[in-house]
Amino acid sequence: MRYLSLISLCLLFSCQQKTSQQTLSPEHQKALASLSVMEAFKVEMVAAEPLIADPVAMEVDEDGNMYVVEMHGYPLDLTRTGKVKLLKDTDNDGYPDTSTVFADSLRLPTGIMRWQKGIIITDTPDVIYLEDTNNDGKADIRKVMLTGFALSNPQHNLNTPRFELDNWIYLGHEAVVTPFVYKKEFGDEGQNIYFPDKPDGQTLGKNANGRAVRFKPDSYQVEEVSGETQFGHTMDAWGHHLYTSNADHLFHEVLASQYLKNNPNLLVSNATQDISDHGNAAEIYPITENPNHQLLTDVGVITSSCGVTWYLGGAFGDKFRNVTFVGEPVHNMVHADVIKEAGASFTASRLNEKSEFLASKDDWFRPVNFYIGPDGALYVIDYYRQIVEHPEWMSDEINQSGALYNGTDKGRIYRVVPEKGLPMNWLGKLNLSKQSDAELVKLLENENIWYRRTAQRLLLQRQAKGVSNDLRSILSKSTLPEAKIHALWLLDGLKSVESQDIIQAFRDEEAGVRENGIKLAENYINQLPAKPDAEKLKKELVSLRNDGNNKVRFQLLNTLGFVKTPESEQARLDILKRDFHDKWIGIACIASFAGKENQVFNFAIKELAKEKSEETAEFFSNIGATIANSGNKEVFAAIFSYISTTGENANDDWWKAATLKGISKLWHYKGITITLTDADKERLLTAFSDQSSPEFRSACLDLLEVTGLPKGSSGKIKEAKDILSDKGHDEKLRADAVQLLSMANANAYKKDFLQILTLKEPEVVQASVLKTLSKIGDKAIFTFLLQNFKGFSAPIQQKIVELFMAKPDRIPLLLAALEEKMIDKSAIGWRQMVDLMNYEETNIRAYARKVLAVNEDRKAVLQGYMKALDMKGVQANGKQVFEKNCATCHQIEGVNGVNFGPNLSTLRSRNATSILTEIINPNNSIADKYDFWTLTFKNGTTMGGLILQENANVLTLREVGGKESVIQKKDVAKMVKSESSIMPNGLENAISVKEMADLIAFIQNK
Repeated sequence: MRYLSLISLCLLFSCQQKTSQQTLSPEHQKALASLSVMEAFKVEMVAAEPLIADPVAMEVDEDGNMYVVEMHGYPLDLTRTGKVKLLKDTDNDGYPDTSTVFADSLRLPTGIMRWQKGIIITDTPDVIYLEDTNNDGKADIRKVMLTGFALSNPQHNLNTPRFELDNWIYLGHEAVVTPFVYKKEFGDEGQNIYFPDKPDGQTLGKNANGRAVRFKPDSYQVEEVSGETQFGHTMDAWGHHLYTSNADHLFHEVLASQYLKNNPNLLVSNATQDISDHGNAAEIYPITENPNHQLLTDVGVITSSCGVTWYLGGAFGDKFRNVTFVGEPVHNMVHADVIKEAGASFTASRLNEKSEFLASKDDWFRPVNFYIGPDGALYVIDYYRQIVEHPEWMSDEINQSGALYNGTDKGRIYRVVPEKGLPMNWLGKLNLSKQSDAELVKLLENENIWYRRTAQRLLLQRQAKGVSNDLRSILSKSTLPEAKIHALWLLDGLKSVESQDIIQAFRDEEAGVRENGIKLAENYINQLPAKPDAEKLKKELVSLRNDGNNKVRFQLLNTLGFVKTPESEQARLDILKRDFHDKWIGIACIASFAGKENQVFNFAIKELAKEKSEETAEFFSNIGATIANSGNKEVFAAIFSYISTTGENANDDWWKAATLKGISKLWHYKGITITLTDADKERLLTAFSDQSSPEFRSACLDLLEVTGLPKGSSGKIKEAKDILSDKGHDEKLRADAVQLLSMANANAYKKDFLQILTLKEPEVVQASVLKTLSKIGDKAIFTFLLQNFKGFSAPIQQKIVELFMAKPDRIPLLLAALEEKMIDKSAIGWRQMVDLMNYEETNIRAYARKVLAVNEDRKAVLQGYMKALDMKGVQANGKQVFEKNCATCHQIEGVNGVNFGPNLSTLRSRNATSILTEIINPNNSIADKYDFWTLTFKNGTTMGGLILQENANVLTLREVGGKESVIQKKDVAKMVKSESSIMPNGLENAISVKEMADLIAFIQNK
């Protein structure tokens, strides 16, 4: 890393070319000097205020006209102050010096793309087409192309239209993030997505079911894709789709929606994979001087990633062929990763181990988006604001300070180039619109994606069928593999592709070309009426089963799902056998065998069950659930009779257990789809034996808990009672005995269960008892637990608290016990404090705040702890404080905590006062993606945690402790988001002043 000196900034271009740096204002010179960029690169300022302000996106059209989208309304202004500016160079120095308003009266515009003779703008709820027909520099056509998207908090709205390889326009989009504070302004949840010009045309569900979207304006086609993204998305040269969302800075859409739709019985809540090898909320290396952050802004880790861009400009050298950039505006920097192949997906590793690609000392530098220009430079779009967090997650003090819009009259666009420089010679000078079709074809072989994408779009819009043979020449002879797939997809867009073109791609040396050929074959073989050589193409597809590239085989597996022949089925099974350690291969295989899952299941028993692995267990779980979900009683009966019986080979128990768990999980959340006979249940009950493996026995009992016991189960119930009373038996078997007795008649064995709790029994047995007692719901039981609370071990105490927290009518009993000092306040864990002090019901919330004695005057509390800053903290003691009070939700280097809240290792660069302030007063802001949700189920139970993934049918909830559960939305009666930080006020109740000094010393590693 190095700082750009003012001298180097003045030597960016030769004497023959006037540079904008020579006339920069002192403020802009200071901005450049504050930047530090990776060695071998330099940064230039392209445009700044007063030419532009609040920029969030840019586009350069085929003639070199530069458009900039300005979002002035962020965060709260909905009075349509958004604009599109058109920038021009009037003094011929290559840099813009004037700007005009091309379009205004936009609400909160978030993206731009050239299309036809105008531009496409995303401005929720609409996708808008703007065109200037009279060449006065202002749009006089404004047409809504697509509409219905939710108007949520601006950073969660529709964004980033991109024309991609396959001739579709892709839109960044995600599920609604419903606000509490600003629900009136940003509470719109959207409607069905439709084309206003064609109301009887294709539509999507409400807000596109929270998924990203692709569409074709000319043919009025619109589809959901399987992934979702917050702000920004990108594709590599071969069409693999990457997304970003705050702390999760890179994830890959592995399985496209058309393949998942092949098998509606396969329930997959998430078709994307996190690919960063340095994790979510990854540690970063900002250089900001005097940053102003709060604890829940996740200082020192990625928390606001946006604008993800795979660099395909061709000007940075081979090292950057597989590099992605994401903006991290909260930390005033740009993070870069190197992407490597990893089976069906990727792995992303840091480009620089201990530094960032681009960073600023200036805490107003806000890189929110990027653009690869005609010169191959990386254009960095700097929103340049004092505050970029949304008021929804900040304190009233900050919101009322008048600082929300500081910087709204400013904004910069920078240009990152190799140190030797790149000429800035494209602005208003390209004239591609006047080039012939043949000249545009040649641009498909340019190393810069800007030229390839622009040429493909222009030729598609011209419907230049006369270049078909030229495109075939590229496909067969070009030395640039990327050019071949542009030619291939353009042939498809021109409706000129032939089977021989696709076969040519199958035989290419480059894996990405073969992969795209396979993908394109779907369009060909699925056409109606059928193409005469479609059968030949199907056979060619099957012949690729032994391709040496993982992604080619993965794509082939997906595509062959549309080929309904025995040869296709065998090819898919061959790929499964070869690549089953990749979990996506298993999911894709199940998706491709809709209605024939039993065939895959039988194959897997024979070929995959020999070796136990996490991926194989997940495969058996998925296929078991899919078969059960299909409702095919005959198929289910055939597999169930096999998996519900432990055989002579105990080595089979693991995959049988995995299959049963898949079925029980499905039935638990969705409801029983196939009724089990008493004979079926008896086979499951037989597993309750010390001769069965614990995992198989547990899986059988879990399923019986959903289906109920068989009629003739009295013998096993007596056996369970005897086992429970005999401490000589294995503790896991005794815990399972509790589960079985609870299924039989929990009330009848209440005394036995309570006796277990009074004796020195293993915690696993006591935990099973508590789970059962929770279901009984007897007030006498609750009184017993509270009266004897102090006699239980800490883990059991925690489970008792969870028992009381499970239903609203039990919480007052818990609070009363706290008030009467039957329970120490220290026994109430972090999550419980969050739940109680922010409880939806007003009376419970008020009672909790009274009982837990939280001092709401946080300034007074903070003042009382300031003495800790003068003390010499002891790291070893601080580690113990962390383990007791923080590790249930946080991780830090040296402590194996829980990945729930922010990783506190990254706070080590902060001063002690800052750390103390945010520990005592955590409600200054709530970081996005750390909203705590309380789910109330239709059966009256509740769960709380962070929502990690969500689609129209299911969501994934992470509870404190790290446990993740996939939940069917139809089972949820109500979802409520906490209005306060998930880190509660009131930690002073558990941490003394000296302990605070020790904790700060441990966090700072001093």
